[in-house]
Amino acid sequence: MPDRAGKSIFAHKQTYSRKGNSKSRSVREIADEAERLEGACPHVENPQSPTILEGIRPSEVVAVIEQRITEQNRLLRQLRKEQPDRKDALRGIRSDTHVMIGSVFSFPDLVEDMDEADYLRWRRDVIAFARADAARNGAEVLSIVEHLDEAHPHVHVLAVPICADDNMRIDAKRCHEGHREQDRHMDHGWSGSPSRSYKQAMRGWQDRYHAEVGAKHGQARTGPRRRRLDRTAWKAEQERLQAQKEAEIAILRAAEARRLADEEERRRDAVMQDTVARRLQEAEAVHAIATGGLIAAIRQVDPDPVLIERLETPGQMGSWTSHDADRNREMSLALAPVLSDGLEALRQPPAGPGLLGGLSGFLRGIAGWVNRLAGASPRWLKWPETVAYAAHGARQAFDTTYTASTLAGVIEASPAWQSFTGEAKTRLDQARAVQALTNSRGSRPDASSQRGI
Repeated sequence: MPDRAGKSIFAHKQTYSRKGNSKSRSVREIADEAERLEGACPHVENPQSPTILEGIRPSEVVAVIEQRITEQNRLLRQLRKEQPDRKDALRGIRSDTHVMIGSVFSFPDLVEDMDEADYLRWRRDVIAFARADAARNGAEVLSIVEHLDEAHPHVHVLAVPICADDNMRIDAKRCHEGHREQDRHMDHGWSGSPSRSYKQAMRGWQDRYHAEVGAKHGQARTGPRRRRLDRTAWKAEQERLQAQKEAEIAILRAAEARRLADEEERRRDAVMQDTVARRLQEAEAVHAIATGGLIAAIRQVDPDPVLIERLETPGQMGSWTSHDADRNREMSLALAPVLSDGLEALRQPPAGPGLLGGLSGFLRGIAGWVNRLAGASPRWLKWPETVAYAAHGARQAFDTTYTASTLAGVIEASPAWQSFTGEAKTRLDQARAVQALTNSRGSRPDASSQRGI
């Protein structure tokens, strides 16, 4: 990594008019050079298109200026008619009125030698400084571009005055420290050249740039020869600036580490909250099915009206108990195997991927079993008699104290359904408890705010 010890700042700010003169280029010339238009930058050996860091292209800045001047001159003409006593203050904006502020900030390392991370940190601080500087001077930044086609990387900032009651003619000199102090010098009739006040104000501007940007990046305010520093004093200053730079980098890295940690914590919290909400929603859906009863649940899996009717038909025991021995034997041989299979399944809790998945499989199995029971019944046996036969078998198998009146009742009284409803209640209670804990955790101050206390 290149050593930047011994490097000093370069920052310049100037105002421009649309007309230009022998001492200052025009707004168009400055914008064309910043945009690297053909013929606008003969001092650059191999011009490259700039990078637009913020805002619009420099050539578009010229168009914005022209549009604003046209609109403002129209307003000023109207105001001169309405307020003839203020004609001088409301005179139009001329072509030689300075209407743009241009600033340039240069990085001290050569393009081919610069450390990219150092440069990007410096560039970020330059942009922040330029925006704050424009705001404090009543101006608006319209374009920030970067040039890497000269020896040193540099950033151009183009700003325009904000039209206000104290700057109706959008005069850029009112937004420039040097021109303001120069005008103040002349207004007060101070001795000496007004340019002295201009230079002093701009030295103050560069001091501020050095304090807010340059020093943070190990850059000296001026070189050693200009201040006639000996080698020892210059070396001591560079060591101090380097230490300040390293401290600033350490602060930035610590802040970035905190930001990443906070971001990761927020991401984990979001995932956790999403998972908790999803599980609560599933638990509420399962509990609603459990409390709604078998018929409501079976309608979601197999809404066959014949199946629903078979489940809801009350049993009638009187008929099949009065059949002769042959028919009873036929009935038992036909129904017992199917009934036994069904009752065995009703002893086991629903199994599957998750409680809801297990219930879906269980309900499909119930539908199949009821249809098998209907298919196995002898032709002479009525369905209410089959229901009564199954209910009687379930009472014996499950050792209950009552006989259910329908197949739906048989199933709801079974260990399988009771296990499902109990588990559904437990899962809902757990999901609500977890959500309560999550909500209480979310109501606490986050890590970043606690660090600020």
